[in-house]
Amino acid sequence: MDNAKKVSKNFNDIVRQQLISKFNDEVPHIKQIIMQSYDELLIGVVTDHKSKTNPLFYKNEFEERLNNFIYVKDMGIEVTMSVPDMDTFDFSGRLRVLKNIMEGTTGIYVEISAVDFEHIFNKQPVNIDPIDEYVPKKDTIYIIKYNSKVRRAEKNILNKKLVRYPFSNLPPMDILQAGQNYVDDNIDMWLNKTIQIAEDILIQSVGGIYRPWAMK
Repeated sequence: MDNAKKVSKNFNDIVRQQLISKFNDEVPHIKQIIMQSYDELLIGVVTDHKSKTNPLFYKNEFEERLNNFIYVKDMGIEVTMSVPDMDTFDFSGRLRVLKNIMEGTTGIYVEISAVDFEHIFNKQPVNIDPIDEYVPKKDTIYIIKYNSKVRRAEKNILNKKLVRYPFSNLPPMDILQAGQNYVDDNIDMWLNKTIQIAEDILIQSVGGIYRPWAMK
């Protein structure tokens, strides 16, 4: 391999290594930004802490999956940085309730137990998914439309007020977008800085004998 090709290959290798290092350094900050959005846009909305849909109950599991997401991939000839979004983040299992919240809700809803549901409607919930199917049956909660029948039942049958679903009439919200925004705002700066560092490293390694990146 002649000197020009060798220097070019060395430069590309250094850039790739520096990109991997820089991207990995930024991952903790990306996760911090997303968790801040979680607190502000999800937990911050809940004023009635009797709500069983309070995202506070799901925060640890959400953060664990955020930590397990693969942000940086070394493809050999390229390095990619990915940020979780509504399609790539794992909302399966208990976290399905978070995805439902983030997709938005039109109308006023209340939270109701399976027992209270049967008292009002004289039947078990059918074709209605519980908020969290992984809790004991006695703790199963459903979300139902807050209509006139339910309002009357609160007074005449249940003799209590049902907990209002905190995310009623809220538009879609994407707490993951904050992480992508941070990357979009800074990616050019990271790339430029990485190239500068790679140039400095290569200059030192070749002693300034061959510097094609400095040629105009």
